[in-house]
Amino acid sequence: EQDGLGAFQESLPPQGGAQMQLQYVVPVCKYSVKATEIERIPFFVEQAVRYAKNGRPGATYVEIAGDTLRKSCAASQIYYPSMGIDPPLSLAPSAEIQRALRVLKGAKRPLIIVGKGAAYAGASSLIREFQKQTNMPFLPSPMGKGVLPDDHPMCMSSARSFALKNADAILLIGARLNWILHYGRPPRYSRDVKFIHIEILPEELGHSLPVEVGLVGHAKAIVGQLVTGLKSEPINISSDSDWIKSLKEQQQKSIDIFSELFNDRSVPLNYYCPLSIINKHTPKNAIIVNEGSDTMDIGRTVLLNYEPKMRLDAGTWGTMGVGMGQAIAGALVNPNPGCVFVAGDSAFGFSGMEFEVVCRYQLPVVVVIINNNGIGALNPDDFMGLSGTDDRLNYPAKSLTPACRYEGYATAMGATGVFVDNADDLERAFKAAVSTKPFKPTIINCMISTTASRGKPAAPPFAKVGKL
Repeated sequence: EQDGLGAFQESLPPQGGAQMQLQYVVPVCKYSVKATEIERIPFFVEQAVRYAKNGRPGATYVEIAGDTLRKSCAASQIYYPSMGIDPPLSLAPSAEIQRALRVLKGAKRPLIIVGKGAAYAGASSLIREFQKQTNMPFLPSPMGKGVLPDDHPMCMSSARSFALKNADAILLIGARLNWILHYGRPPRYSRDVKFIHIEILPEELGHSLPVEVGLVGHAKAIVGQLVTGLKSEPINISSDSDWIKSLKEQQQKSIDIFSELFNDRSVPLNYYCPLSIINKHTPKNAIIVNEGSDTMDIGRTVLLNYEPKMRLDAGTWGTMGVGMGQAIAGALVNPNPGCVFVAGDSAFGFSGMEFEVVCRYQLPVVVVIINNNGIGALNPDDFMGLSGTDDRLNYPAKSLTPACRYEGYATAMGATGVFVDNADDLERAFKAAVSTKPFKPTIINCMISTTASRGKPAAPPFAKVGKL
């Protein structure tokens, strides 16, 4: 009854009042509704859950006004819907399955790309079987990591650029040809590459460039069809083929570069040494949350995953400021051992105050801040002699407080906070933090060089789109 009167947190009265607020989420949600009758809340919640799970999974939104929550009704007036059925496993036409297998069999340089859609679909075991039978090399998207294990000999993450540019046929499973995959266009890909796209949303096929074969349906079901199809159309990529040999050569070049950086324990630290220490001691069954600029980009390669849905980062939309919320969620769904949250110092600043929630509920979260005094490289080591507000407005806008002692926030909350600036101290602190199962709330603030950067150049997310 307060709609349009300018109630607390009501937007744009009198132009619809709280009804207008609902429109803010419509463009980014699959389903959005405001429940105004208390007895219908279960009905709308069931609908929201069903919409979120079916088709392409996505966010839904149910809004319940404060005055609605204060109402009461007889229990007999409330209908509680039953749990909805699992999403249907829709299949692709058998003729298209055979055509896809023929394209892959005829390719000289085939490649599998696995996206997070494959993880959401629960397709991991079938994808592992398909890869095992075909021996095809593969690349995971950032949140597709773990569908196939990152330590698999055919994982070509260390030869990613070479693999993308030279593949002549790509099986794309639950991934989009967006900025993360450079839109599937030259010069990052061969102009003549043939895409076989497994996708649950028909409209997604061909959105960046035409596909050779479009397999519309549920990834788990379709990969199952491909595995079955191998009986009549077997594919096996020899480990001695020129394609695999060339990938392994490129992979070894990267490994040599990374190994040198992993083992460089000189002070101030680079990115790779602390990330390799974290990777070495992180339990394989811990969820990894990774947020930042270079901390996240480099972490995608260094921090390994072995099972699906065990990594969260900025994702498709490059959304920053969600890391601590993801860590809280990760700790709740994976309470033993918990979650390791590796963040840049700027990324931690976006949502670091939520560490109070971690401490309040004693959630198993270990935070490691890779601290280079700001965003990107070349941040000052001190305030450059600037003092006073007017003077310090000349300090670089992307640079944060030098050597900020973020670990003090943990100690203020009664948790463990540790400051480190060398590899030995980091290794000691991190081993101690993850040795207790479940983890205890911890922040390790690790200073690195303010000039540290990637070991290999990479295209930025805003790189120019290739022409067809």
